[in-house]
Amino acid sequence: MPKGTRAGEFLPGLILPAAVLLIWILASASGLKPALIPTPQAVLSILARPFDGVIASGSIFWNCTVSIIRVLTGFTIAVLTAVPMGLLMGSSSAARRFLALSVELARPLSPLAMTPLMLVLFRSRTVVDVLGLTSLRYSHSILHEIQIGMIAVQVWGGFFPILLGAASGARSVRRIHLEVAELLGAGRAMIFRHLTLPSAIPDIMTGMRLGMGRCWMVIVASEMLPGTNAGLGYLIRYSYEIQRTDVMLAGLVVIALVGALLSHVLDRIGKRSFELRRRER
Repeated sequence: MPKGTRAGEFLPGLILPAAVLLIWILASASGLKPALIPTPQAVLSILARPFDGVIASGSIFWNCTVSIIRVLTGFTIAVLTAVPMGLLMGSSSAARRFLALSVELARPLSPLAMTPLMLVLFRSRTVVDVLGLTSLRYSHSILHEIQIGMIAVQVWGGFFPILLGAASGARSVRRIHLEVAELLGAGRAMIFRHLTLPSAIPDIMTGMRLGMGRCWMVIVASEMLPGTNAGLGYLIRYSYEIQRTDVMLAGLVVIALVGALLSHVLDRIGKRSFELRRRER
């Protein structure tokens, strides 16, 4: 695709953010207190120095890195467990009957509602404690910030969208394709490998995008709860307590940008699978 065409597709999406930025500039220039609505320049000055410490809570880069690692760890575990289970539910009616009720009972439980329970069950145990990394126990390692309770909340948040996407994809195989494969003598393993799995990939990728978005929202909310001392959610909560709205808005900007980036990466990965589905006959 020509570069001009890509730019033409990208530019319309900037209209609304530009309008919001303009309203922000006008509002901050209207005489309101900077503590209430900081200027874009004040927020940009914080974002321009991501490695500098802010309000005794670490740098923007440090807190963002902690949140991303927590999310990616939980999201990876969710993918590794939800995709096989979803494919099993989608391709086996017996497995579907056995698991459907449990899934429907657990799915409405909000990850935020589960957060206090997870923190109680796992307390403040981290990867360092679980793996017995005694050499890192008194060092300033990012592994100290990967609490097992936080990871469990991420797994819960991302699991069900991915599970339902995989199950829906496994059930979307066209019957005529299955009948042709059976007539040609294909076994169940070959049908799963060459029909079920390729057909399910677009729905799996959709579920992964939804799961990633849910994980990203959940981690920020979870980090605002007592018991955490790092992460973007913690940074926002702490900046609110000391009335540093410039730091708070800088954290919100980072959350929006990182969330959009993670979604875009998954969208690019799954783009080819959607192209193949559109070419199906």
